[in-house]
Amino acid sequence: MVMEYEAKFEVKDHSDIERALKSLGAVYEEEVFEEDHYIDLYPCIKLRERDEALRVRISEGSRSRRGEITYKGPKIRKDLKARDEITVEVRDPRGLVEIFRRLGFKSHVIRKRRKIYRLGVYKIFLDDVEAVGRFVEIEVEGVSSPEEFLERIKKFKSLIGITGNHIVKSYLELWLEGRRGEET
Repeated sequence: MVMEYEAKFEVKDHSDIERALKSLGAVYEEEVFEEDHYIDLYPCIKLRERDEALRVRISEGSRSRRGEITYKGPKIRKDLKARDEITVEVRDPRGLVEIFRRLGFKSHVIRKRRKIYRLGVYKIFLDDVEAVGRFVEIEVEGVSSPEEFLERIKKFKSLIGITGNHIVKSYLELWLEGRRGEET
């Protein structure tokens, strides 16, 4: 089990942030297309009420191709996107999604194009999420507490020119909110 801390910021465009990252010496790793299938286990388990998620990810990039299933535990704080995660590699993620479908479970699909950069202990994701928007996600390796994470994020976001508060909601939550707006 790994404690996952991440900060997410909505942005209008990635170009200024990408320039700032390059000027700081960030290393471009690759661009990937990710298709996240969030499995709804209702009526067996009401994951949303428990603030948990089960995700099957299909990731195809210029340098990699992989599949994984991830259990995401409840957020540990309301003001921070931090939770326990268990991730297992899956050789045939589309087959796994089909198994869930045949068992009668539905899924919500979130698609995104993601550019990945690394700068020291920071891993930076420039995400263009279909039907949701553009975002920057930042992970920091080796932090020992939420306070340390928030302090590092505060310094780093000013270095790369991000303003505004971080978003605690997941892409799935943001996508579902947008869908509710369409239904009214």
